[in-house]
Amino acid sequence: MIISIETSTSDLSITLLNEKSVFSHMSISYNNELSEIIVPTIKTFSKDNSISFGNISFLAVGCGPGSFTGIRSIISTAIGITISNSNIKSIGVNSLAGLAMSVLHEAKDLNLKYILSCIDSKKDDLFLQLFKINDIKTKSSPFFAISDIEIVKVENLHSFFVINNISSKDVLFIGHQSNIAKNIIENLNVSKNLTQHPDSLGVGKLASCIISNKISINKTTLAFDKFKPIYARSAQINLK
Repeated sequence: MIISIETSTSDLSITLLNEKSVFSHMSISYNNELSEIIVPTIKTFSKDNSISFGNISFLAVGCGPGSFTGIRSIISTAIGITISNSNIKSIGVNSLAGLAMSVLHEAKDLNLKYILSCIDSKKDDLFLQLFKINDIKTKSSPFFAISDIEIVKVENLHSFFVINNISSKDVLFIGHQSNIAKNIIENLNVSKNLTQHPDSLGVGKLASCIISNKISINKTTLAFDKFKPIYARSAQINLK
């Protein structure tokens, strides 16, 4: 059984799933009180689903980029959970990759080659990363990153497409300011997903895919076997 948690934006979301099915999902908005509500919310979620940490094999957490407070709070909590429960293995997930995973089937149905994930940086620009869908039908990663995490203003998206030598018609855009991006970039496919921000469902499905396909986590840039924050801004990297 897998529990996945995502707090990279202004929502706290939790999902309970295994390699075949999603059993439960919840999402609530938070302001500045995340550190106060995160543990009680996880406990309530577990009680409502009649599970304990003893039933959980993997804890998957969205590690950013995104809200510095959200990332720091969930990673501290997740480390505490795994230290107290030796049966639980850690999977830290790139939140941009989790967001891409949430629209993978949509991109495949549209026969697109790429997914462009964007997260609100809260500073009038985007955390952005480009993924190429893996069309090899073997037990491998569903997609792989072909760009580093970048910080881009939405009005400068044209330059991003030029630098990466990709056509907008081959890309599915998911994330913050999607409507503006659609108006700026001609022929851009924008996801119809109602959730345009990172969510534990995408994080959990990516973790489930990694587990079921026995993918070597640390050989990807999508996830890792420990909880470590992904801060895209150098100023944040130095914060203690």
